[in-house]
Amino acid sequence: MIRSTNFFKSSTFFILPLQFIRRSFSAVGLLLPLLLFFSCKTTSDLQYSTIYRGHSIEGLSARALAVITDAVIVAGPGGVFCGRFFGGDLVEQPAIKDAEDIRDIHLFNNGTMVLMNSGEHGTIYHIGFNGEQTKVFDSAGVFLDGMDFWDDQNGICYGDPVNGKFFLLRTFDSGLTWFNLTPPTLPVILKNEAGFAASGTGIQCIGDSTVYFVTGMADTARMFCSYDRGETWTVKNTSIKSGGSYGIYSTYFWSENEGIIIGGSWEEIDYKKKICYYTSDGGNSWENRSKGLGGYTSCVQGNKDATFLAATGDKGTYFSLDKGETWNLLFDRNFYSLSVDKDYLVLIGRDGVLEVYLYKL
Repeated sequence: MIRSTNFFKSSTFFILPLQFIRRSFSAVGLLLPLLLFFSCKTTSDLQYSTIYRGHSIEGLSARALAVITDAVIVAGPGGVFCGRFFGGDLVEQPAIKDAEDIRDIHLFNNGTMVLMNSGEHGTIYHIGFNGEQTKVFDSAGVFLDGMDFWDDQNGICYGDPVNGKFFLLRTFDSGLTWFNLTPPTLPVILKNEAGFAASGTGIQCIGDSTVYFVTGMADTARMFCSYDRGETWTVKNTSIKSGGSYGIYSTYFWSENEGIIIGGSWEEIDYKKKICYYTSDGGNSWENRSKGLGGYTSCVQGNKDATFLAATGDKGTYFSLDKGETWNLLFDRNFYSLSVDKDYLVLIGRDGVLEVYLYKL
């Protein structure tokens, strides 16, 4: 999942590199005013400066991304993951044995992390303080789509349907152990309904207890909603185009009521009429906000109050300063995943491409 988190407070995971990060970021911080003055670009009311353009691991087409203040963690096929610092240095970690394709990462404030694998085996790995790798969940035949956390202890993961209902897991101990969640109120799936693991952002925990996850491939794309950490569920229909490879690939909510969903089709990337919708009432009604987007979009994220939204997919990378009412092309380059916080936009894509920008509204 590409949610921002605080910087490691007490981790020894990257023992020497962490010391370097602090020194490196201090130096970068001194350069930022110069970057803004000499190289700031302006698009409408958005100003941005390039902090880094290069690679995480060259050739690694990664979708899993997490941001930790002045560094990023990236993971992808073969269980390969690494840290790349805004100063340009790279710390590669030993590949996770038996992992097929890491699609989601969550970092905790104490410096540990969990990584979610998508493939023939639904597996989750825990990385400890000293880099020790532990497989904490393994289930054959389960395809995991995404995970998110309410806090440093409590989280949820969802996967494609098993026996007519979406597969759900809960953790109460920072991802060290996971339990099957089988609430009787979880709605039965529609024909062909499934989730998308395109960027790990098809699920989002909001506030203390709310969680939404989104679907596609059926005749109707839906949003599943729980307001008690997954104990009970309702489902709401959306207006986004669905069926076949169409559906909701990503979602971003900045409150329980207000948010945006985005998608399209990875097979018909030029379709753009009904690929982005906004809600102000928690999904009871939807407003089409597709205008300005070029087509299939795999990820949307934003800052805390949605005054800056960014979306990326096969037709380029776009931004909005009015909650999706207007989308503007930021780059003609396409990425798989992105992360937004109050200062930085981070993007990853094919062949290990990694780009980091400082933005200012």
